[in-house]
Amino acid sequence: MKHFCLTVLFLVLLAGVGAPRADASSAVATSASAPILLPSAGNSNQLEPASQEPPARESKPDPGSVESPAMAEPSAAEPESRAVPAGSAPESVAPGTSPELPEEEKRNWHTDDLESDYVPEEEGEAPVTLYDPLEPFNRAMYHVNDKLYFWLLKPVSQTYGEVVPEPARISVRNFFSNLAFPVRFLSCLLQADFSGAVKESGRFVVNTLWGVGGLLDPSSKNELDLPKQNVDLGQTLGIYGLGPGFYIVWPVLGPSSLRDTVDIAGRHFLSPVSYLNPWYAPMTVRGYEAVNDTSLRIGDYEALKGAAIDPYLSIRDAFAQYRKQKIEARKKHLTKQLPSGEGKMPVSVGSGIE
Repeated sequence: MKHFCLTVLFLVLLAGVGAPRADASSAVATSASAPILLPSAGNSNQLEPASQEPPARESKPDPGSVESPAMAEPSAAEPESRAVPAGSAPESVAPGTSPELPEEEKRNWHTDDLESDYVPEEEGEAPVTLYDPLEPFNRAMYHVNDKLYFWLLKPVSQTYGEVVPEPARISVRNFFSNLAFPVRFLSCLLQADFSGAVKESGRFVVNTLWGVGGLLDPSSKNELDLPKQNVDLGQTLGIYGLGPGFYIVWPVLGPSSLRDTVDIAGRHFLSPVSYLNPWYAPMTVRGYEAVNDTSLRIGDYEALKGAAIDPYLSIRDAFAQYRKQKIEARKKHLTKQLPSGEGKMPVSVGSGIE
């Protein structure tokens, strides 16, 4: 009995000692999962749960490694945009739109853009026209010459060009050009171009003797350098200041003017062909010359006519422009030959309308 009482007393003592330990271990386990209540800043009677997460340890950079600025992310503590002084902050712009420019800048921007692309056009020469009081007659003659060209001259010239080789046709052209020496020689004398008259004389002698009567043109080679003078009597009158007068279209002969009709008459009287017998021989020779020249330039008239709205007006204006340029070119040539100190050509008596 005595042993039994001692045993019971020993068990009671063990139970008293083990109970606080169990309560303490359960309290620790509960406190690990339950939040801690702290008094709030505004009211001391209210409690706020406090986070029990351990604070993140700041990572210190490795002294051996350097972080690239491009890969570095902005710190959360930094503001997303820096402070901008008042009055200079830009207005918010919607995506896809450009910011509004001040009115002065927009005006300057448009002006600069236009000036960068704009190229001022050079003032061209005014179109040259001829007084045309005989237009009904001239138009009728134009149509007559046009039909003669397409119905007679062009077919004959094409057939002639197929039969006669081109070198031979060029030699025939040289022959007739050599026969026109008197017109060019007299024109140079009337223009006081004595050096040109000497060149024409030497050219005629060389081509007649060494060029087989003018079929060849040895005087134009570099060894002799005797070019043909591009002069005529109508040009000579224009250099002296005589205007063209009015436009006229001659049958068969083509477009001309009152002033250039003098050149047509002068060519007739100065050409040796005009003194051939019988009476129809000059007409035959001139007809053959026209066929030969046309065979060397078939297509020129067709191109001019096909590109024109009114072929009559186009031919008239082209003729006027050609004659004016020929006279102006001759004036410049004569001015270059003047002695130094003289400013005007001795043959010019007025400007006139070429």
